[in-house]
Amino acid sequence: MKGFAQSRQADSLKLKQELYWKMLKEKEKRAREMAASGRYKEAVVVTYDSKGNIIESKKGGKVVTQTITVTQPILNRPFKIDTLVKDSIYIKVFKSKNRLQVYHKGKILTAYTCVFGPNCVGQKMQEGDRKTPEGTFTILDRKKHDKWDTFMLLDYPNEESKRFFEEAKSKGLISPDARIGGSIGIHGIWENGDNVIDMKHNWTDGCLGLKNKDVRELSTIILPGITKISITK
Repeated sequence: MKGFAQSRQADSLKLKQELYWKMLKEKEKRAREMAASGRYKEAVVVTYDSKGNIIESKKGGKVVTQTITVTQPILNRPFKIDTLVKDSIYIKVFKSKNRLQVYHKGKILTAYTCVFGPNCVGQKMQEGDRKTPEGTFTILDRKKHDKWDTFMLLDYPNEESKRFFEEAKSKGLISPDARIGGSIGIHGIWENGDNVIDMKHNWTDGCLGLKNKDVRELSTIILPGITKISITK
């Protein structure tokens, strides 16, 4: 039965990937058709001064200037690694938004799209439930991984996790024979699997899945044994 279920899940994921690529191709086709028909508005040319924050436009022959603040999108915002104090890095994960955000000295540095297990809603209860644990953890280790490119191990189960697990047992929410599980971490995805992350398809066994280029970048700015990660709903 387990093999049958895994086969069905693989077929479902393959279908989602095919539909995703079909959607992208249709979007590109519509864009080409609109461009060919002249339905796009003429582009507005904006110029900036040497500081990059002045718009210049002409009204009645006069030049009007306006100061603007240009902010970069948070998702995959570039940064310079050599300017960071690595023990000031902190990570927050929002499961409902499929978002992992990186903070440096209390200010947001960048963010990545991430995925979880298919049963990601709610706290991890026991081994095998394929839920991502909620709470604050420490990244213990980072290493290259044959299957998932890069793997960063979390200290799950920590004391907070163990307390929740024992409470769940005492309340009869899980079997007395249930085990708490482990080996939860942040890792990449199989080769050419980035579109699964873009689709926010939750497929892991409880770990946090990132695009390979993102998990590699993240692994360069964390300090094993020091960097904290907070995982919330």
